[in-house]
Amino acid sequence: MKKIIYLSFFVVSSIVISGLYGIIHNQITYTISSEYFTHFKFIQHHIPDYYIEPARLGASIIGWNSTWWMGLIIGVILGTVWIWNDMLTIRDRFKALSTVLTTTITLGIIGILVAYIQWQPVKYYEAVNFPSYGEIIDDSLQKMTNPYAFLRAGTVHNFSYLGCIFGLFIGIFKLWKQKKANFK
Repeated sequence: MKKIIYLSFFVVSSIVISGLYGIIHNQITYTISSEYFTHFKFIQHHIPDYYIEPARLGASIIGWNSTWWMGLIIGVILGTVWIWNDMLTIRDRFKALSTVLTTTITLGIIGILVAYIQWQPVKYYEAVNFPSYGEIIDDSLQKMTNPYAFLRAGTVHNFSYLGCIFGLFIGIFKLWKQKKANFK
């Protein structure tokens, strides 16, 4: 019973931490490109108009909706890995979760740097062609005024997801290493 309570607490904590990360992350990427949200994410996520005034509220809602489920996955994986082994404590699991968060933040910051290096217009009149996302989004993208900022925000999002996945593997490895150290 104690393990189930700890697991539940850990999973809920992972969900809340991931959701809050998504909210903060989207506030940063909204600053990089508001058009990433107003011309793409709001449409993609079917955010009603009453949630996008102010637009940062809509960005926060999308941030939560885009990340809470990653917290669920991370919480279940890190919470249940070697659950039958009493050598791993809830503290060990929170250390692994902090590793996931640190790795995600680090790769997000690297994503910002890469985005600003990668997405610089060569000529002021250079056009950007996007793949088709569907008629409504495609029409909206044509109305953008700063496609390079849009691409920067998208790059940061991609790096953060990669950071989360990479961090999860590192977290699992740390738990495995801790289990081995405790077994000695």
